[in-house]
Amino acid sequence: MTQVGRRDFIRLAAAASLLPAIGLRPDPAQAQAYPSRPVKLVSPYAAGGATDIIARFIGQWLSEGFNGSFVVENRAGSGSNIGTEAVLRSDPDGYTLLLASTANAVNATLYPKLKFDFLRDSEPVGMIGTLPNVLVVHPSVPAKTLPEFIAYAKANASKLSIGLPGIGSPQHLSAALFQAMTGVDLPFLQYKGGGPVMNDLVGGHVQASFASSAASAEYIRAGTLRGLGVTSAKRLAMLPDLPAIGEVVPGYESTNFYGLSVPKGTPQAIIEILNKQLNAGLANDALVARLAPTGLTPQATTPAEFGTLLRFETEKWNKVIKSAGITMD
Repeated sequence: MTQVGRRDFIRLAAAASLLPAIGLRPDPAQAQAYPSRPVKLVSPYAAGGATDIIARFIGQWLSEGFNGSFVVENRAGSGSNIGTEAVLRSDPDGYTLLLASTANAVNATLYPKLKFDFLRDSEPVGMIGTLPNVLVVHPSVPAKTLPEFIAYAKANASKLSIGLPGIGSPQHLSAALFQAMTGVDLPFLQYKGGGPVMNDLVGGHVQASFASSAASAEYIRAGTLRGLGVTSAKRLAMLPDLPAIGEVVPGYESTNFYGLSVPKGTPQAIIEILNKQLNAGLANDALVARLAPTGLTPQATTPAEFGTLLRFETEKWNKVIKSAGITMD
């Protein structure tokens, strides 16, 4: 199965972003006055996880850069849809931001009755970075490498199961894409969160999982679990000995991305200064160091490039979800 990588699409957008935009030139007075009151950064997940940590560090950076107040508000529920809808229904004045993620691309297909269309109703500000998953197995699984695991899984499907934290989660989709591209067919055991999955994996009750790099790294280093490959296009600095799955399965890539979006109609001047400040943070060593424990790989983009990524990821996961027959029922 051959796939065009997200980076190819982003490069195409870069050229488009250089074209003059009629009627979209920044209003210096409007930009200089921003923000004149507190800005709300909505994280559509519960407090405490990697997503929340990313939101709070980005909010702090924006507060310092603008000498204003960027307050993180957690609006969890319905796979991020509750928080997302709240943002998209807010005034498009730059005072309500969304921590956008892969979920927004996935949910367009996974939830067919949404009251909003994310691509239509939002404006991209910029990407924050990517957070990949890791294919991990219990030490009782004899496979020591990714090719060995693929061969072993095909020959011993009845002995293996994959534990995953919920239907439509990034880990679930990483597993679904892996199975589609390798021909491996293992049962998925769905849990209510990543913590219970890791507990059962360490205990040997399930034999494999796709876990976030942040959640799995210490287990891998300690030898409690065996890492076989990362879902990003390239190897990770925090787990340099693990190959990218794409090294064995050409074209494979499945990473959770994060970025900032705003409601459709937000002034272009505000979008541009938010993008500039966000990108300055992604080049700041102190902020990058704070984000590192989450497993995030920073990636700065223009608004146009992030918009292209959102469209590409929405189409990509539409195909995977429909092909795998994934539903919320």
